Amino acid sequence: MHTKAQALWRDGHTERAERLALRALDLLPRGGSTSLARVADRVSVLETLAQFASDLANHSEAQHRCDEALALLEQVEPSPSRDAWCVAILVHKGNSQRLSASYDESALTLAHALALSQRTPDSPPLPAGPLNALGILSKDRGLYEDAGIYYKRALDLLTGQSGADAPELAGIYHNLAGLAHVQGQFTQAEEPAQRAVQMRRAAIPPDPAGLAADLSVLGAVLAGQERFDDAAAILSEALALWRSRYGDRHYEVAVQLHNLAAIQQAQGDYSSAEATLGEALAIKRGVLGESHPEIAAILNNLATVYSDTGRRGEARECYGRAIEMFTQTLGADHPSTLATIQNRHNLGENL
Repeated sequence: MHTKAQALWRDGHTERAERLALRALDLLPRGGSTSLARVADRVSVLETLAQFASDLANHSEAQHRCDEALALLEQVEPSPSRDAWCVAILVHKGNSQRLSASYDESALTLAHALALSQRTPDSPPLPAGPLNALGILSKDRGLYEDAGIYYKRALDLLTGQSGADAPELAGIYHNLAGLAHVQGQFTQAEEPAQRAVQMRRAAIPPDPAGLAADLSVLGAVLAGQERFDDAAAILSEALALWRSRYGDRHYEVAVQLHNLAAIQQAQGDYSSAEATLGEALAIKRGVLGESHPEIAAILNNLATVYSDTGRRGEARECYGRAIEMFTQTLGADHPSTLATIQNRHNLGENL
């Protein structure tokens, strides 16, 4: 039943898959022996349910399922197998906390995962997972140098274990491209972005969600190089993949819309850019709530559209809301906060 639920999910039948996984969980025994073999089935289903929740951007549910799985594993005598499983679930939980903008909690969880991974000498590449996740967290917090160090350590571990063309490297190349992109290094970002896409297209079994995510980064990189037609084609492919899998109101749909809006604005199509940003904003508010840095990022972009079309009062108000949100969630010294403050300052200078 559990295996069938996973297969249904891969084929895009998300509601049926989740129902079947919940049914599988209900049928498994609770309590009893605390050997790894006895808890393994229940932990596996909880891990799957956590992944389903993450894929649907239900991060609080994902964290809850991770905690349930960890509670079971903590009752088991420590062993390399148990510890490796704990590391994987802690990384999942830490990523969910990061996506919820709970950055301090995420840092603690991932530090625990890294420490545990380093106590398992039988699995040399095990720390790569926590290192990669810590890289993403550092990037989101504006600690770009730290992020690069974490990614390099993870890349070296996996390359040394599996070779330079291992499919699992796609995620790290994706992240290296994202790190270069956020710093405006669009030329440097293209090579790792292209490499991630190539690896994902060659993956067996196929990974449509991974491919869509990699296409999203590549499209953003090409847009940064002002190769707008190529970027729009890539982002449209990613958007179609996400919509076919999760429908029109999914978080990743909003990500692609946000990127496409940037292209529309760069090409001077301000009415389309405003409408597309509005759609992305509505989806992300529904998924992330009203006070998340990704909401602030859209508000900043929307303010630039207002500014470009002479609506300076609306732009000033929008910048103010974005600055307040960035300050509360990321801090006053984060690059996104400072950039938005500068955007509002430039607005005043242009009056």
